[in-house]
Amino acid sequence: MRLHKLSILLSLAAIFVSCNLQAAKIDTIYFQNGDRITAEVKYLENNQLKLSTDNASTVYVEWDQVDSVKILNTMRIVMDDGQILYGKILPAGEAGKCFIWSSLGDPHLYELVHIVSLTPLKDKLFNRLSGSLSSGFSYVKATQVTQLNFDGSIKYQAEKNQIELSYSGLFSHDSTKGYSQNQIGGATFIRLLPNKWFLLSQFTLESNSEMNLDLRTSITAAAGYSFVRTNRSYLYAALGLMANRELSMGDGQNNLEADLTARYSVFIFDDPEVSFDLTTELIPSLTTLGRVRTKIDTNLKWEIFNDFYLKWTFWYNFDSQPLSTEAEKNDWAVTLIGVEYKL
Repeated sequence: MRLHKLSILLSLAAIFVSCNLQAAKIDTIYFQNGDRITAEVKYLENNQLKLSTDNASTVYVEWDQVDSVKILNTMRIVMDDGQILYGKILPAGEAGKCFIWSSLGDPHLYELVHIVSLTPLKDKLFNRLSGSLSSGFSYVKATQVTQLNFDGSIKYQAEKNQIELSYSGLFSHDSTKGYSQNQIGGATFIRLLPNKWFLLSQFTLESNSEMNLDLRTSITAAAGYSFVRTNRSYLYAALGLMANRELSMGDGQNNLEADLTARYSVFIFDDPEVSFDLTTELIPSLTTLGRVRTKIDTNLKWEIFNDFYLKWTFWYNFDSQPLSTEAEKNDWAVTLIGVEYKL
């Protein structure tokens, strides 16, 4: 009898879960060729609309191939002019256009091409998380240099706030120099403002054995502006102040620095899908006049199948006056082949 009751309860639970899953697939995407698909919109970013279908599979759709949409879940909608709306998206009866029904009142007509980001506003924490994992390995027999790198990030997206935890590590072994490592990790908080402006605060921990940097602990506060934000490219710059403490070979030093960061990303969604990202950072010291640090980080990715990418990376660090007089002033690395998985 108990087994019979248990089987009934499990059956009811399965039906309940199944109904919830099916109920979530209430969004409809209409394509320019006349086809349509019913699914749940997970997000829109970089011209890619991620959908979850009834059979639990994930489908990616190019946004510029969409003719009309019906999204009944409440979304955070970012426009290319920096405007942020919250509401549902309904068909307008015209190709390439839609009505956005926000909390402000009556629906307003917009062109789909001006929508650059969609994020569902869900109550569950897990549904607001996204991230990626990547790793690469290389070995050069002639120089007997072995390199292993690992990168990971997880992002939480709220209505106007974004929090990201990230880590990047490169570990090398050279037959002449021995072991070396370069690691950086931390947390970044971004607050979106009207008219393409945003506020940024960051906490980072950094270590680089090649430059004799045992540990640099930094806190940054900055304001930024998005010069370009379309479904194909993204360009922003931020300016702020950075306070940090450096430890190198037993010596310590406190610093106050200016921080100018620029980032450019471009996305090509032909077959295969390719993306390129370049971040540069200029950090002149305000406490040690004449000292300037620079960072360059770039990567090129192309998709081999859903959510898996081959990845090429290059980074470069320069410090005109490192804390240790025995340290190298620059360090760089190239990963010829890596693999990334989008969570």
